[in-house]
Amino acid sequence: MAKLQSSRTGDNGQQVLMLLEGRSCPYCTAGELKRGTYKDNRAVICDHCETPHAQLW
Repeated sequence: MAKLQSSRTGDNGQQVLMLLEGRSCPYCTAGELKRGTYKDNRAVICDHCETPHAQLW
């Protein structure tokens, strides 16, 4: 996963989380990507297999 730089995104990465939210999980195909937290960071994770797809530092 690439680390996002907030100075480059201008929105602290929220747009990335919004774009991923609601998509099907490509790893387990049974889950959907939801906003949440991963290791105390804002993230988008699968609601079924809990695999993180993006997280913001």
